[in-house]
Amino acid sequence: MEAAVLGGMIFLGVCFVLGAFIFISVRIFQINPSFITKILKYLMILFIWLFFSAASIMIGLRIDSRHNDSYSRGMKSVNEIWGGSIVQDPPTLTYAGKVTEEYQNTTTGEFKERVKSVDEGLAFESQKIFIKIHKNIRQKGLLSFPGYNLDFVGTYKIKNIRNKVSNVKFYLALPLYAGNITDISIEMDGKPYKGDTNLANGVDWSGLMNADEEHEIKITYKAQGTGSFSYSLAATKLEIKELLVQVETDFTHYTVPDLAMVPSTIDSDSKLTKLNWNTKNLITGQNISLSFEIPGNYGKVASKLYFYSPLALLLFVGMIVLFTVAKQTHLHPMQYLFLIASFTIFYLLGSYLISYMSIILGILTSLIISTGIMLYYAKLINKGNFLIGLIGASALIFQWFFSIAFFFPEHTGLLITIASVLAFIGLLKSTAEVNWEEKF
Repeated sequence: MEAAVLGGMIFLGVCFVLGAFIFISVRIFQINPSFITKILKYLMILFIWLFFSAASIMIGLRIDSRHNDSYSRGMKSVNEIWGGSIVQDPPTLTYAGKVTEEYQNTTTGEFKERVKSVDEGLAFESQKIFIKIHKNIRQKGLLSFPGYNLDFVGTYKIKNIRNKVSNVKFYLALPLYAGNITDISIEMDGKPYKGDTNLANGVDWSGLMNADEEHEIKITYKAQGTGSFSYSLAATKLEIKELLVQVETDFTHYTVPDLAMVPSTIDSDSKLTKLNWNTKNLITGQNISLSFEIPGNYGKVASKLYFYSPLALLLFVGMIVLFTVAKQTHLHPMQYLFLIASFTIFYLLGSYLISYMSIILGILTSLIISTGIMLYYAKLINKGNFLIGLIGASALIFQWFFSIAFFFPEHTGLLITIASVLAFIGLLKSTAEVNWEEKF
């Protein structure tokens, strides 16, 4: 009941406001008809802007969906043919222990004790991992994927820290989601290890170790992957007295994912980047991970460009309106319609061209055609060179410069702001002496 009353009151209030607006508009029209005519003209221009802005956003959503679908299908294919996001689990180190547990005899109901054999964890003296990840870009249609070749070298120092002879077991699983794994090599204390006859199920070693006895196991292999690499320390809780991981890569676009361990140091030059993780007495729930990207896949950039189209179109139209009013160059709303439609041709045509050619070439072609149509129409309506220059300058700033800015994602906001400020300064300079009282 209360909701119905509230709804009725809101409806009544809207009716009063709308009625007052209509009444005031009629009175103004009776006194100054030209003022209402101007208001209606600009409302029509606003409606045209809203319509084409919505259309551009819809095109952007279509491009975003199409890019995500195409990229997902392409990535799946690349993962199956080449290799995916490689995950290397750290090795496990255990000793054969015994625990006493209580159990209930199901026949008599009595509680008894028994000794059970279990694998107890041992701390690693050290893990020293050296990894090379070098680009091997994979191509699928017009899309590129951050494929890479992986060289893995892991040196593991183990020690029986118990004060008695123990049966110690070492196990390292081969990496998950890798492509072909080749050149597997195992050394035990500097000598080739032949004790594991089937490496397909991982690297196994076990043996009796005296108290304080030490061994060093070195494992190397090569593999193929795409997108990211992870040394998943978080998979199992391990104690590592000394951890040293170095990743060398020639990818320039890489990120440390959320919840991954931050590198201790990063050294880079024009060709390579070396990331180092160096710590002692470590127990962690974080992985050592890197994700890789490559420039050239601008599907996300293109969709973002379309999502910002209302702003570009608003500034374009606003600049033309203000300059034409200041210079007393009158344009009919239908002429604005054709100019805005010509501007939007860039987005419509570009959405198709980027499916048939590289995105840079597709965007450039669309810009040339759209701007050419606008300039041609400005010449046809015969409003003078002033309008042709105005439309050309507006298109250069709010169409060309805005579009180029999205290909520099780190600086897009700054570049757009600079362009807008420069256009605003030009507007101030050109209209400073205009008597706006005579224009409105």
